[in-house]
Amino acid sequence: MSKLQKLVIIGCAGMGGPAAMMTKRMDPSVDVTLLREEEHFLTRCAVPYIAVEHATVAASVKDDAMFHTAGVNLVKVPATSINRQEKTVTTADGAVYPYDKLILATGGKAIVPPIPGVDLEGVFTVRWSGDAEHIRNWIKEKRVRNAVVYGAGAVGLEMAYLIAQKGVNVTVVVRSYIGRTVGLDTDMSRELENHIAEKGVVIRSRAVITRILGEKEVEAVELSTGETIAADMVIVALGVRPRAELAEAAGLDMGEYGVQVNEYLQTSDPDIYAGGDLIEYECEITRKPVLGQIRPNAVIGGRIAAKNILGYGIKFPRLLNSFAAKLFDKSIASVGITEAIAKEEGFDVFVAKKSAKSKHVMIEGGKPYTVKLLFDRTTKKVIGAQIVADDERSVRYIDVISVAIRNGWTALDLTTLRCAGQPELSPEPSAEPIALAAEDAFKELYPRPG
Repeated sequence: MSKLQKLVIIGCAGMGGPAAMMTKRMDPSVDVTLLREEEHFLTRCAVPYIAVEHATVAASVKDDAMFHTAGVNLVKVPATSINRQEKTVTTADGAVYPYDKLILATGGKAIVPPIPGVDLEGVFTVRWSGDAEHIRNWIKEKRVRNAVVYGAGAVGLEMAYLIAQKGVNVTVVVRSYIGRTVGLDTDMSRELENHIAEKGVVIRSRAVITRILGEKEVEAVELSTGETIAADMVIVALGVRPRAELAEAAGLDMGEYGVQVNEYLQTSDPDIYAGGDLIEYECEITRKPVLGQIRPNAVIGGRIAAKNILGYGIKFPRLLNSFAAKLFDKSIASVGITEAIAKEEGFDVFVAKKSAKSKHVMIEGGKPYTVKLLFDRTTKKVIGAQIVADDERSVRYIDVISVAIRNGWTALDLTTLRCAGQPELSPEPSAEPIALAAEDAFKELYPRPG
């Protein structure tokens, strides 16, 4: 049995909850205290769906009964300081919690740009359950007709499409282009951007908001292009930055993007672990530090941290950031690095792109999807993939590529990929786009013998 007696976890979103439950599952004798500062703390990917009443807060947050049943001591008071010498955590009510091991799962906080008018009523961020409720209530009470979404990451795009479905005129303002922050190159992003525009969402690419106008409430926004856009509400969806105040005050080493951890998720203090939105990760492809602020990274990190605290030596895999989203009638997915990033990083890449339908050609109703694969010419390994699909199921092929990258598969390996085939569920096997794209790479990267 583990010598661990007391585990304190600060934060209960993607990482903290799974870490607490895994610890109790593996060793019920451990005294686990989970410090959760908010009554309804949830992952931000739920916020757009709650805001348009496609989901509820109650259905999106962790049930306290789950923790109580498992024997976790759930404390709904924020932590205010960590004493590494005495190995204690102090909370806002003055209580002190000793620990043998500590997990920091404080997550991230919404990025709010310092622009005039950002504090007006009707300006919202996308982070907490309260944000979702405030957006929902504002749309209803103000009968919003015009909304501006600032940012085109996954949450920003999903917010735009969901609000547009409520009959609101939506404009998306993005510094670069639609698709960049969700792992799509311009050639793959173009189809998505055209589709979003066809659905009535106005896109203002390569622009920033310079001012939000209004007396008390939002009335309009000014862009760097000089354009003024009427707005009854502004949703700032520029991502999050790590909530690293506790870690910094405790003297833990910080990296370029967040708290530094080793491959076992230990911080510079071996008795303190961290993960989720709080830390910086190592990219599987470039080996450079990157952010990994999506829920799967936090969930798996929580489970791994719990096991390692109990004595296992499990490495957290380098980051691939597998991603998927649904936007109107299009679904998108990406993994690894884009062609643009590959070139910036000095990779000599071969790109292969193939299209197929979601069903066998003999079956009616098949929907098109396109797969783009990137190969490193030097190693012949696949280093990235993107999918744009009219069929929701087809984007899940991104997980196949994720496994391939993690295991160092080459173009040759992918030519022998055998996906399960069934007329109503998949393309004709001879038209399977991943294998066909790999065949193009094979022809280019493997000279014929002799």
